[in-house]
Amino acid sequence: MAETPDVTPEPVAVPPPTLDLAPLTRSIDDHFAKFGERLDKVEENARSSFIVPSPERNNPSVSAGRWMKTALAALTGERIPAEEMRVMADLITSDNLGVVPEAHLTELIGIIDTGRPFLGSTRRIPTPAAGMTLNVPVITTRPTAGVQVNEKDDITSTETSITSTGFDALTIAGGGDISLQLLKRSDPSYLELYLQLLAEAVAENAEAEAIAALLASGVSAGTGTIDFDDLLIGEAWTNAIAVRQRPTTMWLSSDAVAAVIDAKASGTNAPLYSNLNANFTVGGGAGGTISGLIPVYVPALDGTGTDVLIGPRNGFAWAEDGAFTLQVDVPSKAGRDVALVVIDWYCPLYPDAFTEWSL
Repeated sequence: MAETPDVTPEPVAVPPPTLDLAPLTRSIDDHFAKFGERLDKVEENARSSFIVPSPERNNPSVSAGRWMKTALAALTGERIPAEEMRVMADLITSDNLGVVPEAHLTELIGIIDTGRPFLGSTRRIPTPAAGMTLNVPVITTRPTAGVQVNEKDDITSTETSITSTGFDALTIAGGGDISLQLLKRSDPSYLELYLQLLAEAVAENAEAEAIAALLASGVSAGTGTIDFDDLLIGEAWTNAIAVRQRPTTMWLSSDAVAAVIDAKASGTNAPLYSNLNANFTVGGGAGGTISGLIPVYVPALDGTGTDVLIGPRNGFAWAEDGAFTLQVDVPSKAGRDVALVVIDWYCPLYPDAFTEWSL
């Protein structure tokens, strides 16, 4: 009889179950990291809240070793007894300039007013869309009117003529070549400061050119010299009315402003123009009037031979295209060219309506 074959399967080795501890480990590490951060903050807070007692001027001298031990203890957050701190030497900024950089005020000595009091007190008109000449219509012959005596009589009729005049543009600009080192390593910013200085120069020049354009256009000359102690300016009204304008403003040089301030009433020595307040400054009018006229201080009048101008603010018009800030890097010089440019038109519309005096 044949033997029965053994068909029992051989046992298969089953690996033991494994446990992934990586997430648990990361979680524990995260908790320890956060705990460490909190501990660092506590220690830093302890150091920052440390109060150093006020030193006494009659302290005895202290050795370098004693000072070093106390300083290190304070830096690590250890509280130092007040009596021990009193023997430490004063540490002041003048002895530690290496870690206390120089500070800069935003105010710079030498900055002048960028305002333009003359232009600001006259009439600005729209800038022309194109071209370099600003054309303004001029009434040469006016129409007239009269009473019609009888019905069907001819009414008054006069030929009317309108021509035009042109005012050429004036380009005012300033600029410089600034090194890359000065641009990048300056504090406060040299570029910002330089642009501010350019703005001052452009504003000052624009005022001077506007005044020159008006004075050269044929203003009326006042009789004699002006005297603020005995002010006679009625002819300014007459001159303005002759061209159908009304005087509104009195523009003053620096010497004229001084004369207004010093003008005193005869006998009492009281100021004649006490209604003028502290707003009488560069770029602005006074808080009062002089003979009904708004006074405006114009430094650009200084040195022109004219100390006082009286006329209508609308009698002088101006337009401006700008200001343009131009910057271009110059690699061959490791620098940058910077310029500020304005294009202005100055239009003395009624020069005869202005009257000028000197002191």
